[in-house]
Amino acid sequence: MSSDRAAPGVSWEELVADTPAMVRAALPMLRWRLDLLWQLRLPVQRLAVAQFDWLLDLPLWQRDGRRFQVTPRQVLAAPDRFGDHLRRVLAAELDFPIHAVAHHDRLVVLDGYHRLARATFEGRREIAAMVLSRADLDGICRSG
Repeated sequence: MSSDRAAPGVSWEELVADTPAMVRAALPMLRWRLDLLWQLRLPVQRLAVAQFDWLLDLPLWQRDGRRFQVTPRQVLAAPDRFGDHLRRVLAAELDFPIHAVAHHDRLVVLDGYHRLARATFEGRREIAAMVLSRADLDGICRSG
């Protein structure tokens, strides 16, 4: 497995503790389940890519087995330095919508940062998105 895709497994508590403050402030720090997220059947909307631009500055991606080391914007600005991430960005399927949710009065991406980066890289103005309600988000959260 690529060094830029895998990071050692940690507990939820360790993950939250390691999450940079800027990421914790920007995103809902809830333990939601990806499998349940992907099972949601919500209407697909076309949203402006520009409204998510600020998220590209969050250190969301890992490098050399360490989480929170690389921003999507760094990959777009210097793709030769981040080959594994660039390959994922370019392979991202834009026909598959991103998942977003309102948090602190603006939409944030839960799943789909490589798709967002590809849309940005290609200069697209819109991206397909499923927007979760707070009840949808609560419904995919793990208990305990």
